Amino acid sequence: MVESTVLKSNMALRYVAGQDDNGKDVLKIQTFSNLRSAALDEDIFAVGTALSTVLVSGSAEVHRKDDCLITNA
Repeated sequence: MVESTVLKSNMALRYVAGQDDNGKDVLKIQTFSNLRSAALDEDIFAVGTALSTVLVSGSAEVHRKDDCLITNA
């Protein structure tokens, strides 16, 4: 049987920061490290949404990134 253990979690906000000279969207990502690995997705989404209204003009995608150790148990 294989087990997965979350070692650390990060949240990233991905948003459009403007447009380049050719009219293409310029995407930015802001990462927040050291989330509790037991944090619920709903809670991370709520915090990410709240932060995006303060930090970003417009909306942002909220991403969760987990670093996991996979072992043979």
